[in-house]
Amino acid sequence: MLRIEQVMERIQRGRSWIWEAVRRGEFPAPRRLSPRCTRWDSASVDQWIEQQLKEVL
Repeated sequence: MLRIEQVMERIQRGRSWIWEAVRRGEFPAPRRLSPRCTRWDSASVDQWIEQQLKEVL
């Protein structure tokens, strides 16, 4: 499970870009583990990265 800072580092995008992409359904939504704890599934993020690479190539 990844914190938003880790997601930002992996995909080289900013916090606002990530949340906007989640809102539009273009990036995996995080899971809320508690009222103050939100995490992304690392496998979902990796899958999104792979899909982006396929679209470029």
